[in-house]
Amino acid sequence: MSTTIYGRKDRKREQRRQSLVDAAKQLFLERGFEGTTIDDIVEAADVAKVTFYYHFKSKEEVALEIKRQCHEEAFVYIETMRSTNQSAAEMISVLINDIVTWTLENWRLLDVFSAQRFRPLVERELECKPEPLTLCVEVILQKGQEAGAFRTDIDKRRVAHLIDLSIMCEQLFWIRAGREPGDLTSRLEQCFDFALNGVLKRS
Repeated sequence: MSTTIYGRKDRKREQRRQSLVDAAKQLFLERGFEGTTIDDIVEAADVAKVTFYYHFKSKEEVALEIKRQCHEEAFVYIETMRSTNQSAAEMISVLINDIVTWTLENWRLLDVFSAQRFRPLVERELECKPEPLTLCVEVILQKGQEAGAFRTDIDKRRVAHLIDLSIMCEQLFWIRAGREPGDLTSRLEQCFDFALNGVLKRS
């Protein structure tokens, strides 16, 4: 009986914690990181402020948890990408479309993730593990190599990391430049084209 009671308490505790995360994520999407306060989060989650501090020390810590959960979703995406029968070129096209769709819906959240005020915390939390997008691009590079479409004398992880950084730069530039419809897609296509074809003039 006591085990059942404790199990129920744990579930309720986790539900309250997740309600804070969900509320914070929605508020960050609507108002941005700076425009959201802890009072806003607890009000939206309908919990006491003491409950917030039981689970989190700050807004930054909540943002880290949101990022961690986004990473978990990304790893599921990577496994789906890995099992596809599409060519590397087709996978790149799908990835670009999915990145654009996600960015359109979550651009304020991307701004939160890239905020330098808690970047060191993010790095410690992830223990310098590769970003999910780096791993996703690496899967595509592997598929291209296996099909004979890409060079095999490259460090896939390094190239994928550079493409990942380029994608983030293009996303942030798009946000700062006014979020022009269609512009992000063409920028990401250019990013992949440059990374995979270099600066050699085509005949």
